[in-house]
Amino acid sequence: MAYQVSIFLENKTGHFERVTSVLRENNINIRSMTLTHTVSGWGVLNLLVNKPEQAREALCEKGLSAALRKVLAFGMEDHPGGLDDILMQIANSGVNFLNAYGRIVDEGKKAILVIDVEDYDEALQKLNEAGLDPLDDQIVYGTLKN
Repeated sequence: MAYQVSIFLENKTGHFERVTSVLRENNINIRSMTLTHTVSGWGVLNLLVNKPEQAREALCEKGLSAALRKVLAFGMEDHPGGLDDILMQIANSGVNFLNAYGRIVDEGKKAILVIDVEDYDEALQKLNEAGLDPLDDQIVYGTLKN
């Protein structure tokens, strides 16, 4: 089961850099990320890192608001239509997601789609029934080649 680290940040110069500095100090590598502006000058930074538990702990120790959230990650082909293929399978399983992002693992060959769902257990069951199994965490975190 993969986790993303979600950090609530004020949209001010230097706040994002506070996060990356903490991760650097703790030898934590960012694999994928999204930064979304919410309201009133605040945003949510979602990070897929190689050591999510350690990242959350280190960020919280530095006074940042960080939480772990279960996400589902699936392999897809890195070519035109690769994303469409996996999205069709996810849609056919009846799973809707709140957020999504991806990254290339092996250019022209493999990529990863990460989805954030409201009810992880229900989504996992539906996806498994449709024949879609999430990737091994080591692949998601970039610590094992696919």
